[in-house]
Amino acid sequence: MMKNTLKLVLVFALLTFVSPCQSKAVTCQVTPSLIEITMGYHGMPIEIKGESAPGDDVIVKVTSAPGDAHLKYKGKAAGIFWMKLGTLIFKNIPGTYLVSTSAPIDTALSPAERDQNAIGFDALKKVVEINAEHGDLPAGDWFKEFLEFKKKEKVYSLKEGDVQVSANGGYTLTLNWPFQAQPGVYTVEVITAKNGAITGKSESSVKVEMTGMVAKISDLASNQRALYGTLAILVALIVGFAVGNIFKKGGGAH
Repeated sequence: MMKNTLKLVLVFALLTFVSPCQSKAVTCQVTPSLIEITMGYHGMPIEIKGESAPGDDVIVKVTSAPGDAHLKYKGKAAGIFWMKLGTLIFKNIPGTYLVSTSAPIDTALSPAERDQNAIGFDALKKVVEINAEHGDLPAGDWFKEFLEFKKKEKVYSLKEGDVQVSANGGYTLTLNWPFQAQPGVYTVEVITAKNGAITGKSESSVKVEMTGMVAKISDLASNQRALYGTLAILVALIVGFAVGNIFKKGGGAH
């Protein structure tokens, strides 16, 4: 009886010792967690890092809150003139969508996991509803056109292999934050996977806000439009007057 009890204690102790290494919790830390938009702002690098289990693939997804995006589309009126025919409305889509992985996305996650977690452009396409305000949608893949537009703005990207994973566990990602991304709070989601199945998740956030003179100018433009318009005219007049004087002085020297 004593021997059996001793064996059970030893087995329990062994399992307790081994278990934490096998189920290492995923963590996520963003530095800096606050991005300030100032007069000289043109984007900046941020670091996303944390703990992960050895051998796991790591997927990092940075998104803004889903909403509606409106885009004008052109076509031939009466089959002759190119003009704006209407507005495309993309519903339930994030304004910013940045995905980075440690391995090719097709091998890191199964199709079902990608669809369930909206990882990758194909999965994102399945949750988006596309409508037109006027008339029928013209032929073509409008999501693809929307995707190309967002990629050019640098607020949509899918970069495979950018996440660096260490052999002992842990990951690091240096992400070049696009200056085109609007002020707001962004969700940073880290997903770990093995053999195509998700093994863990962790979330953090990064906040982007206007500060200093940029914030004051934005407040004027939004809440005091008359004053903002007056100041804009005065600045234009002063600049025009200064430039005119410079050219006059230059002309007199010849």
